[in-house]
Amino acid sequence: MQNIISIRDFSRRDLDTLIEEALAIKANGVQQSLSDKMLASLFFEDSTRTRISTETAAHNLGIYVNGFPSSEGTSVNKGEPLLDTVRMFEGWGYNTIFMRHDIEGAARFAADNLSIPVVNCGDGAGSHPTQTMLDLMTLKETLGSIDGLTIALVGDLMYGRTVHSLLQACELYDVNVWLVAPEMLAMPQWRINDYKKKTRRDVTVTPDLMEAIRNVNVLYITRIQKERFPKTPEGEIEYERVSSIYNLEAGMLTEADDFMIVLHPLPRYKYNMEIAIDVDKTKHACYIDPQAVNGVPMRTAIEIRVLGKGFEGRKKKKKKEESLWRDLEITHGTKKGKSLLYRVNNGTLIDHVERGRGYPVFQTLGLDGGVDYIIAGVKSERYGKKEVVGIKDIELTEKQLSKLALISFRAKVNIIKGGRVVKKGKVMLPYVLDAFLECQTRLCVSRAKNFEFAPSKFYVERRGNPLIVRCHYCETPLKRQEIRLL
Repeated sequence: MQNIISIRDFSRRDLDTLIEEALAIKANGVQQSLSDKMLASLFFEDSTRTRISTETAAHNLGIYVNGFPSSEGTSVNKGEPLLDTVRMFEGWGYNTIFMRHDIEGAARFAADNLSIPVVNCGDGAGSHPTQTMLDLMTLKETLGSIDGLTIALVGDLMYGRTVHSLLQACELYDVNVWLVAPEMLAMPQWRINDYKKKTRRDVTVTPDLMEAIRNVNVLYITRIQKERFPKTPEGEIEYERVSSIYNLEAGMLTEADDFMIVLHPLPRYKYNMEIAIDVDKTKHACYIDPQAVNGVPMRTAIEIRVLGKGFEGRKKKKKKEESLWRDLEITHGTKKGKSLLYRVNNGTLIDHVERGRGYPVFQTLGLDGGVDYIIAGVKSERYGKKEVVGIKDIELTEKQLSKLALISFRAKVNIIKGGRVVKKGKVMLPYVLDAFLECQTRLCVSRAKNFEFAPSKFYVERRGNPLIVRCHYCETPLKRQEIRLL
């Protein structure tokens, strides 16, 4: 694996090895040259530490660097789509792209369409894996071990991409996690659920910063991400309500453990400092040195790996592909009853649909208005009430069958010819769903309104009920009731 897109892709061994390599570079300096390589530094969003440390690391390795520090002055401001930009750099012979973008999943989309490695330097409110890598390096260097720590993530946990990646990394270590945020900036519940599922550990959620200061080893403060709030009067009001809630001052640290450290991915917001200047002189302050300083040795180690042997990647359980259709026994060959619905001579009869879902099922199939169909609610010995959808002279395609399985968990399909059921079965969702689900993340690269033309792609993580599918790009999971079809 050569790309760095998400911490979810990495094994603990990958991260531990990278930390040791970065610490060795910091101690001994750069011991090799990559002067035959070219790195494209493409920052569609502003950056100081990430961009400059990336480029400094490259210069120290002898790598040629070119690109842009923002979209100003580029064809992006003329409306150029992402893929056109990154493909140019690949075509010009660059060996890797380090990119930051305001759209979630942009780096994944670029990596899918290039043959050179892509490194995600921050994608909107999504993730920031290289920041997490240097954060882990800082924990190891300062506290001796990551295992056994209690880490509080503080501030903007909704829009702050650094804490999203750091929480994912905590899944791989024996740590306790505290989440300290106002309700409107709380860590997205799905991210907490992911952490709990992977670790079988709970998190401590509290709005009380002082309680965290008294109990943790690491206080990871984040800036309130004003630029991520909705650009509306309501968004401005929301920002003003939360902007000063967790401002840390030196006097507050008198109740902290002597060895507790304060980290911050930076920048601080000078008009409303979330960490006051007086904290800088305390023994707890580690956000400039070593944290920010570690950007250069860590990104040096990253560039060596990305342009060299890469990473092993996190081992994922391989799912056995199954047939889309699972045959069921035909108990009797006819469908007769008082309802005309059961007298479909030729076509498809969808049985056992959940009550109230009959018409949504029909709509989902995308059949035109000229199709002869009937929907009825009937009694069911097993479910009490059910709905049945009869569609005359139509046999469903594979895509329609997949859509049916997304909408109805219980549905069973009968193929009728000459008044007899010739085939009966249940639809089994494929594990990869291409091009017919809409991601619900507003700024996902796959959303049509963002005009990046990334085809929708979801993975089925859990079949059955509750159904869980996850976006390939921004990693957001959806349950059945949240699904919208394209």
